Amino acid sequence: MNELNDLIGFVNGNNIRQKVLSLLSSKGEMEGKRVSKTLRVAHPTIAKTLEELEQKELITKKDEMYALTESGVKVEKMIQQI
Repeated sequence: MNELNDLIGFVNGNNIRQKVLSLLSSKGEMEGKRVSKTLRVAHPTIAKTLEELEQKELITKKDEMYALTESGVKVEKMIQQI
């Protein structure tokens, strides 16, 4: 549970991380460029954010498509309840 709280803090510490998790939660798989366009955030910023979320195992990347992992789904749901 403590690790989950750390991940929630990590996501909540950055507005773009929150938006990316929420978007992937509602839309499912998306390309990085599409995430950037949808959120109207510069692609280099989104690329860095996606990399950070992937390193924390909150999202996964397959063939340029990003999606939430099981941990990402849990964290996103808990953030929505806050």
